[in-house]
Parts: sequence; C-alpha cells; structure tokens
Amino acid sequence: MNIKALTNEEIIKKLQSSIDKYLKFVAGFGTCFGVFQNNLVILEIIMKLLSLKDKDNLPILICQNLLGGESPLDFSIKARQQKIINLILCVIIKYQDHIIFNALIDKHLCELIKQQIDLQEYFDSKLAIYEILDQSFPSQHHDDREIRVGINLNNQKEIHDKYQYIFGDKVYHSNDQNDSLVSVEYHLINLPVALTESPRDLMKVLSEAERPEYFENQVIQNIINYKWNTYTKLFYQEKFYYYLVFMSTFIIDIFYLTYSNSDNNNQDGSYQNMIDTKSSQMDIWIKILAKIICSIVLFYFLIHEVKQLIVQKRSYFIDAWNYFDFTHIIAFIAYCILDFTDESKDYLILVKILVIILSFMKLFFFLRIFDGFSFLVQMMAGVFKDLKYFIIFFMIFILQFGMMFLVLFKAQQIDEYNGVNKLAYFLMAFRISSGDFQLDDFHNQDDLLVIFTWMIWLIAVMTLNIVFMNFIIAVISESYERVMQKLVAESYRVKANMIVEREQLFSEADLKKEEIFPQFIVVRKQINNSSIDAGEWQGFIKDLKQTIRNTAAKSKGEIINSFQASLGKIDGGMELNKKIICLNENLGDQIQKIKENIETSFRDRESININIISRVETLDGKFEGLNGKVSGVEGKVESIDGKVLALNGKLDLKFQEFDQKVLKLQNDMDFIKETLTQMFQKFNQ
Repeated sequence: MNIKALTNEEIIKKLQSSIDKYLKFVAGFGTCFGVFQNNLVILEIIMKLLSLKDKDNLPILICQNLLGGESPLDFSIKARQQKIINLILCVIIKYQDHIIFNALIDKHLCELIKQQIDLQEYFDSKLAIYEILDQSFPSQHHDDREIRVGINLNNQKEIHDKYQYIFGDKVYHSNDQNDSLVSVEYHLINLPVALTESPRDLMKVLSEAERPEYFENQVIQNIINYKWNTYTKLFYQEKFYYYLVFMSTFIIDIFYLTYSNSDNNNQDGSYQNMIDTKSSQMDIWIKILAKIICSIVLFYFLIHEVKQLIVQKRSYFIDAWNYFDFTHIIAFIAYCILDFTDESKDYLILVKILVIILSFMKLFFFLRIFDGFSFLVQMMAGVFKDLKYFIIFFMIFILQFGMMFLVLFKAQQIDEYNGVNKLAYFLMAFRISSGDFQLDDFHNQDDLLVIFTWMIWLIAVMTLNIVFMNFIIAVISESYERVMQKLVAESYRVKANMIVEREQLFSEADLKKEEIFPQFIVVRKQINNSSIDAGEWQGFIKDLKQTIRNTAAKSKGEIINSFQASLGKIDGGMELNKKIICLNENLGDQIQKIKENIETSFRDRESININIISRVETLDGKFEGLNGKVSGVEGKVESIDGKVLALNGKLDLKFQEFDQKVLKLQNDMDFIKETLTQMFQKFNQ
C-alpha cells in the first residue's frame, strides 16, 4: 500500500507505531524525508519522533534519493518552501553534523542567502568550519599572528598531513626559550563549491543580503578577510596612492592660483605693469603642469570606470559612487577649460567648488579601505539616510513659517538678504531654527500686526528651535547608536562590496587560478584573541548578543527536554490506555458474575435474618429480667450513699475540732518562745 495516498492522520498513526522502518533508505525514495519532502505536517511529526530517539543510533536521514539525484533539501529549495528548508537544515545540523554532509548545503549556499534563510547555526556547526586537531599542528607557538591560507584538497581529511606545506614558510620559529608561547587554533573553512564554482556569486549575494548578522559570523568574516588581503586591498591601495597624487596637485593648484590672483588684484595699475614677465610665465607653467598631472590621473580612473561600465552594464548605475566618479571627471574637464579661458567669471568659481566637493567625495570612497575610516564614512552615510524624512518634514515647517513672515512683512526687501530677496523670509525662518534671531524690522509693523508677528515668532521659536533642534539631536543619536551596533557587520559589508567590484574585473583565466579562488581556506589564529577595534560599545552589544544566543539556546534545550518528557508521558498514557481497554473487554463478564453472587448473598441473608430476629427476641426477655435485678441493686447503692454522706459530716466536725486545738497549741508555743527570749536577754545583761 502506498503510504503517501493515506491521510495525514493515518500516516501519523503508522509513524508512531513504527518510525524505525521508515528511517531506512530505499533506493529511488530515500528515507521518510524523501517520501514526505513536500508535506510539512508529517515532517514536523517525524522531527518530534526523532527527538525521542538516541542520536547515535539513528541512520543517515537526509541524502540523495538516487546516485546523482536530488535530495529533499534540493527539492525544497527549488520550491522555495522556507519552513521545510529550515526543518531539513535543522535535521542535517543536529543529526548529521559532519563535514562530509556539508555537500548537501554547500552547493546551495548562495541560494539560501538569497532566500534570507537563517544560517547562523549552520555557520557555527562542524559542517561549515572544521577544527583541525592533530599533533602535526602545534597548539603552542611563538608566532601569534593570524594567518589565512587557501588550499585545494581531494578530501577534507588530507588537511591533517599538510601543516608544513601550508605554514612551513609562513610562521617564524624562535630558538630563544625565553620567548613566550601563545595558544593557537586551526580551522578549515569547508565551502569548496561556494568558493570555486561561480566564485563571484558568493560575495555578490552577500553584498546584496539584507541580514547583517551574516557578516558577524566567523566563517563569512574569514572568507572576506582572505579575499580582501589576497587581491582586493592592494588593488584599491594602488588606486588610492594614484589619487593622492591628484589630490595633492589639485590642492596646490587651487591654493597657489587663488592667492596669486588675489595678490595681483590688490596691486595698483602702475605696479602691475612692472611685474616681471618671468613670474607671469611661471604661473602659467604651474597651472599647465598641475592640470596635466591631474588629467593623467583622472584618465587612468576614467579607463577603470569604462571597464566597470562594460562589465556591470545596467547594474553600474545602481551604485551612487559611480555617479560621483563620472561627474568628478566631467566637472574637472569643465574646470580646466574655463580656467584657461576667463578667470573672472563667477561660474568658474562655482565649477571649482563642485570639483572640490567631488574630489573629497572620491577621497572618502578610498578612505573606506582603512578600518578606522570605514566606520566613520558608513556612519555619516547612515545618519543622512536616516534623516531624509526628518529633513523633508523640517523643510515643510520652514516653508510654512517663511510664508507667514512673507505675508506679515508684505514682502518688504531686507538689506541683509540682498541678492536672495525672494528667499529672504525662508532664510529668516531657518535662522530662527538655528537660534539666530533677526528682529530689527519688527518695530516697523502696524500696531495690530506687531502682536501677531510676535505671536508667530514665539511659535516659530518653540517649534523650529526648541522642538526640532532637540528632535534632530535625538534622531542623530539614535542613528549613531544603530550604526555602532552594526559596526563590524557594516565594515565587512563595505569590504564585500569592494571585493565584488574587484572580482568583476577578473578575466575567465583569473577566476580559475587556485591561489585566488581555492576550494578551502585554512585559518590559523591565537585562541581568545578577540579584536578590540570595534570599541567598547560594540563589545557590549556583542556580549549582549552572545548572552541572548546562549539564553535562547538554553531555553530551547529546556523546551525540547520538557517536550520530550511530555511526549514520554503521553506515550506512557497511551500504553496505560491500551491496558485499560484490555481490562474493559472482560469487565462486563466480571460485573455479571458479581451481580449473580450478590443475588445469592441476598437470599442467604434473608434466611439468616429470620434466625437472628428469633434469637434477639429471646435475648430481649432475658435482658428485661436482668434490668429488674439491676434496679434492686441500685436501691441498695443509694442507701449506702446516704450512710457515706452522714459519715463524711461527722468526720468534718472532728477535723474542725482538731484544727482548733492545733491553733491553740501553736499560740502557746509562741508565748513560750517570747518568754524564753526575754529571759535570755536579761541574763546576758
């Protein structure tokens, strides 16, 4: 009979009666997980039944249905059934926590990240990261550096024989016995498919992921650090050094020419005619040389941008930094043209300011290479991103109060705002928000309007200055706190984005190089060498998260234990129920027999009762005779009681007489005692 054709209730009964036979592997079907890979209810029941089993005695649960076929995890990922995916991952992590079974998950890692599956337990398990415990890998060493090395292996267990090949020439050995030793641990990042097949996809998916906790995991951090230190950091550092040439030359050009023009404008006409021609020519040559150097550097970056555009195509326009790069190049070309044509034009000054802004934006981009600056750049970007709605709301209030002042003052011109008279009252409202009050024109108002003007001014101060300024401080503080909480994750996200950009420029031959894209990454680091670069607040948040995770794991274990105990009680109750049903089958016959015994007992009891009644009647007669005799005895007792009372009266009289005699004798003794005392006193005198 096909068990899949049964209802869920019937399947559950069969599984509860004998789950062990459904855990066996059947070619073409796999285990029960393969049979019910699309039935979430049955899979949850199987998980509950497995929790009652001994983990060491369970067979392989998740595997391919046929050699080269798909597994239940493959099916659920294709169907995008996230609950079933989480359940199957839980089975693999809990009951198949061995590096061999990582092949089931490794090939789907990018897809799991795309579907926003929680992979925290997977990354912490032995599936993704394998601790190397071998005598050939020394646990104590003089070298405390953190080293990551890529390697290719036919089998993961081959790593135990590769210490000299991996670290032989990368760690230094000290012959001085006084040098301190540190404890070292070794881990193998076991993601051969994700790292080599479509190697660009992993970083691309991570950079687009919306779960920052991925970047807080040790496995992901080690992969990013390996890629960053191997081929990404040097690539951007080289470009950064080229850009420093541009920045230094551009700054010299701006300062020198600006001060030079200022000095020329301050001289009178007679002195200007006496300027040395050589000095003027030197200014021209400095201007030309600076422009040539800057143009060469920007042409180098233009080639890089064109390569990116060819590779990325439409996705190139998604990144905001690319707009800054192209605009920077175009603005600098315009600046060079205008600088050699006419220096007196005001729009040349505006172009210079635009080039200065874009030049420093490019500098901020390169500063992200360094961990200390990366967090600051991300913090500024995060703050402005969080403030966008607040700023829009704030500008609406500026518009509101600006229009009020415009109407109250009848659009009168204010000398302080010459050149921007159309925006004068909006700027006045903005100055009120910053605490800069301009009240000179209030006294020119009519008597009636002055009152309303001051009322609106007070409301504007309360709203814009007191309320909004405190709001913006609170919003910025909250944004800063949020950025600090995600400091490490955001730092690694920035590195992932830059790695993606670097990998897009690799050729097909580069993607096949084993030293760049190895199957495995071996990590050597000092034990308990936690980085303090994240700061005190980040450490607090990290400890808090770790505490929450430990508490959640403990609670989860307690819940599972209590659930298992409850299931045990339920099983015991079911067995007891079966016994009760067996007893109830014979209970009817036993009750019938008891009824027959009771009826025979009642018949025997009636005959016994007749004999008892006759005997009771004879006994009653005898008791009546005895009662008469008892009455006579009671009369005699009463006469004896009277005599006893009379005797007690006489005894009381005798005792009273005796007491009087004793008192009299006591008085005589006292008199004799006093007499003798007086006699002795006289005798002594």
